[in-house]
Amino acid sequence: MGGINDKSAGEIMKKIECIIRSEKLKDLTEALLGVGIGGMTVSEVRGFGMQSTRPESFLFVHKTKIEIFALDDQVNEILAVILKECFSGKAGDGKVAVMPMDNCIRIRTKEKMDKAII
Repeated sequence: MGGINDKSAGEIMKKIECIIRSEKLKDLTEALLGVGIGGMTVSEVRGFGMQSTRPESFLFVHKTKIEIFALDDQVNEILAVILKECFSGKAGDGKVAVMPMDNCIRIRTKEKMDKAII
């Protein structure tokens, strides 16, 4: 049985985080469910980026943050869905980041890695 930081986990699992326009959430959720994601976490966030002309005014824009734990072989399909559903071609469409994961453990069952996210 592997330890808490199984080295192979990062090679097969990724965390996808994206910041999107809040009005895109419903369509994106339906499309992601269509490609078989196991779940996602959604948070309402505020911030500013390139489209902000005066950050000193503290004019933070409301956005939605999505976090998805995925198997490495799901990442390209998930990214394609996010880019398709969230694209408007205007400033403020958002950002997507993909990060390796050292491990993932389902607290209730203590299942690890891919078993914890499927």
